[in-house]
Amino acid sequence: MNRLNLPWNTIYFILAVLVIALVPLVVKSEYFLTVLINVMFGIYLCVCWNLVFGYAGLFSIGHQAFLGIGAYTSTILYLNFQISPWIGMFAGAILSTILAVFITFICYRYRIRGFFFAIVTLAFGMLMQNLFMSWDYVHAAVGIWLVLRNAPWDFYFMDRTPYYWIMLTLVVLSLAVSYFIERSRTGSYLIAIREDEDAAEAVGVPSSRYKVIVMAVSAFMISLAGTFYAQFYLYIQPDNVFSIHSAITMQVGTMMGGAGTLFGPVIGWTFFALFDEMLRWLPIGSLSMAAITRITYGVMLMLIIVFFPTGLIGLGEKFRMGRVVVLGSSPKTPP
Repeated sequence: MNRLNLPWNTIYFILAVLVIALVPLVVKSEYFLTVLINVMFGIYLCVCWNLVFGYAGLFSIGHQAFLGIGAYTSTILYLNFQISPWIGMFAGAILSTILAVFITFICYRYRIRGFFFAIVTLAFGMLMQNLFMSWDYVHAAVGIWLVLRNAPWDFYFMDRTPYYWIMLTLVVLSLAVSYFIERSRTGSYLIAIREDEDAAEAVGVPSSRYKVIVMAVSAFMISLAGTFYAQFYLYIQPDNVFSIHSAITMQVGTMMGGAGTLFGPVIGWTFFALFDEMLRWLPIGSLSMAAITRITYGVMLMLIIVFFPTGLIGLGEKFRMGRVVVLGSSPKTPP
């Protein structure tokens, strides 16, 4: 503790955020800032997905649908009704929340769990993608282009720095939400549901209520990222915002870092994002690089799941405790 009565971990986190926030004032490279924004965007998605999988054990493969709904809702409201994306982003988040509650409730009503829940969410994501691909009102497969201009009140900026700070704010807020959920009664209930839902219900945990709550919170937060995507990249199309690639991003980053931990998704996706950026510098064609990247992601994810199921966080903890077996040697025991 200290004079402010704050845990040292909290102080270190605040200092780290302040240092990261000052990066655009020192680094003027648009390319470097864009890379960092993309990294933080992926981290945000992973942290949001970690709420449902890491804490509640709900393996959703359809969370990209909420990203797309957020992007299209704010964009359509702005282009057709002149409603600022700052407002439209919350309209999209509310719509995503309603759909998440509906899907989760239906799954609970018909006792759909585990693998079958994953299939239902995957079908939902594909349904949304195909719907928007053929819906003329949202320009179908052509997508929607936005015009770059200086209008901060409409979520448009000529510089990368405001986008950087907005994305950093979203990441910090997502971590704060995860922190308070993890340390609340809700977090304890979610972990109990993840470990053994039947046993949790037997001791009085209303599993349906808390699964609906965590899905709603996760969908709301991911939908906000959809609006950011639209305003930052200035182009949305069903194959982009509803792509299963976004779902893979969430899964890879979360499992690589350590599902069910606060900073696991941060570490996991940062590792993958920087590794992916390094691959881009290799003298290989874009199509070949895309294939190599996906293959590498798959191989690394399989290795982590098989040999280190607790992710990099768990691996680091084992090294710290001296319990990692290297080349068949006997594990060390702590003193």
